Amino acid sequence: MSFGKRRSKLSRAQLRPTNPIALQQGRVARQRDRLIRLAIVGVAVLATAAIVHGSGPPFTFRIGQRPTREVRVNVPEFKRLNQKKTNTERQAEVDQVPPSMVNDPAPLRDLSERLDDLMVAIAKASSLDALPENLRASWRLRNETFEELKAATDTPERRDALHLQIAKAFAPLLRDGVLGYDTLPRHEESSRTLAVRGPGQSPKQSHRVPRERVVPERVAKPEGPVYKDFVAAFSDPRVGPLLFHLIAEKLAGTPTLTYEEPYTTTQRELARGRVEDVYDTYRQGDVLLDQDQKIEEEQLILLRLEHDKASGALGIGGRIRRVSSMILLVAALFALIGYYVVRHEPDVARDLSRVAALCGLVVTAIGLVRLLAMQPWDAELIPVAIAAMIIAIAYNPHFALMVTFALCLLTSLALGTGIDHFLVVMGGTAAGVLTLNEVRTRTKLIKVGATAALGYFLLTWATGLWQNEPIGLITSDSLWRAGWGLMAGFFLGGSLPFVENSFGIVTGISLLELGDITHPLLQELVRRAPGTHNHSITVGAIAESAAERIGAHALLVRIGAYFHDIGKMLKPHYFVENQAGAANRHANLAPAMSTLIIIGHVKDGVDLGRQHHLPERIIDLIEQHHGTTLVEYFYHEANRRNDGNPDAAAVQERAFRYPGPKPQSKEAGILMVADAVESASRTLSEPTPGRIEGLVRDLIEKRLRDGQFDECGLTLREIGEIRESLIKSLIGIYHGRVKYPEQRTA
Repeated sequence: MSFGKRRSKLSRAQLRPTNPIALQQGRVARQRDRLIRLAIVGVAVLATAAIVHGSGPPFTFRIGQRPTREVRVNVPEFKRLNQKKTNTERQAEVDQVPPSMVNDPAPLRDLSERLDDLMVAIAKASSLDALPENLRASWRLRNETFEELKAATDTPERRDALHLQIAKAFAPLLRDGVLGYDTLPRHEESSRTLAVRGPGQSPKQSHRVPRERVVPERVAKPEGPVYKDFVAAFSDPRVGPLLFHLIAEKLAGTPTLTYEEPYTTTQRELARGRVEDVYDTYRQGDVLLDQDQKIEEEQLILLRLEHDKASGALGIGGRIRRVSSMILLVAALFALIGYYVVRHEPDVARDLSRVAALCGLVVTAIGLVRLLAMQPWDAELIPVAIAAMIIAIAYNPHFALMVTFALCLLTSLALGTGIDHFLVVMGGTAAGVLTLNEVRTRTKLIKVGATAALGYFLLTWATGLWQNEPIGLITSDSLWRAGWGLMAGFFLGGSLPFVENSFGIVTGISLLELGDITHPLLQELVRRAPGTHNHSITVGAIAESAAERIGAHALLVRIGAYFHDIGKMLKPHYFVENQAGAANRHANLAPAMSTLIIIGHVKDGVDLGRQHHLPERIIDLIEQHHGTTLVEYFYHEANRRNDGNPDAAAVQERAFRYPGPKPQSKEAGILMVADAVESASRTLSEPTPGRIEGLVRDLIEKRLRDGQFDECGLTLREIGEIRESLIKSLIGIYHGRVKYPEQRTA
């Protein structure tokens, strides 16, 4: 392929800034950005290493597992709190603290005095009828009882003895008191003893009383302990039962005890605190788990304690070695990823925000892995799958596979799992990632999740059968993992806007939404500049074919072409495709002014794109689709007008060039060429295949000599492929037609 005579290095250098201060500032800025990127990567390495290392060696057990070998204690000794025994002993100590009661004996003393007064009245009365009516009614005396008590008080000596015996009989009652029916709360009903003290006594002066001595139903019960003590105080065996019968009902209705709840609660808490924790001791060699024994919560606690004891036994030197090795390993993985990015994704390496987003994604994924690993559901594969799918969408599946490998390796290190777990997560995630080439519908993400789920399911069965695990456990694990894989696809479908904003990308779904003719910008373009809209549609079609030819992002190029000239709608009649036979408005303008109007449509398009929140990738195409090319017609017109005026200032070529930047991506380079050849082909009076081919070759060679492809990454082979595709597309559009003879009227 011949490109003609190239411009000299000197002439090309004249187009570049030569200000040494600007050059120095540019170098300083680039160096600063490089240091910031390295700092971000360094922080990500340290954070990832810290998450993977955790607090020590990984803990590999979880509920539901069945170890393939016997698990024994590997540390000299560790202890486990026996909460059940501790609670039992503490409750036993608490039960030793009886409810504290304050006894007010005044009601019983009054009852004792009333009974003594009754005996005096009986001694004085000649018959029952001689007693006052109120005494007979209140004591419910019968004639037989009166006669018996009358006989016990027939002499002064016997009356004095009975007085002393009544006081003796009431002494235990006055000391212990009587409990009311609802004095104690329900939770104290099981207490067998009470701590009773007088109103003026301190709690230390309390004495313990069996509960059955003071409860109303036992106090008034014949043959009870109170009855026996009361009757025993009388020398005459007939008098004691008679007097107890008289006072029994009154005793039950005369409560004297009050419950001291605050003091009781305090004493019980003190008693509880005096009991130390009870520990079970496990020594080296003790069996923690038998082979194939299912790990339940109880066993998991023991395994965790043994693991923590082993981790704590690591010395400073051991910890430093582990941390250092982990940092080196993580740094090596990041270096591998970084090499790929610098080599194959240079735009990402230069973009500070995208570097930060990529590092943040890796750190977040590993952090979630560590967090979800505490659950028994194998949910740690969700962040790995989602992170890999995000990278596949943001960059490409090959890069995603590399990151997936690193994430799976870090996951295995963090969780201490074996090769089987690594194969399951790596294989299932890779199955989903490899099908994620372009996302044009949300159904695609669900299919990707289903593919990953199938991979997880099959690989779980394969590794489970290989390790001879129980069928029930394999079934449970495979279903859980398949469910998480499917969920990852659904989750990613809902988080696409966040992914696009974080990584500065635009997915096929968003591009198709932008390409809808109902988009406000496209509708306005049709209304104001129909010629420009028609030109944009044609450019989109031929540019998409060229992009597909070299493997570029064809959909992005097509949608970018729809919007690349939206800036023309602000001054549509200054562009030839919208003049429709009207007078040329540039005829009365100076070439420099016309150039400003022509060039201005790029800036206007960028402004409109930002106002309507177009993705940055589309705005980049709008900004770069002319690069720094020369507006040749007006540049030559300015030179022509200056030729006849020796006093005119020299025409500066820079003033007639687009501000750029030059195309920074293959898609922008394709759009530049497609825009140029489509516009130029419209000027051909006879667009024969030969003329179209010559036109396309000339325009591409001119831009190649001008250095417009220097920064977009297009190779000479790809430029040749683009040229052939554009020639084929334009010939198809402007193909010749057979001329039919005019139809004669009959």
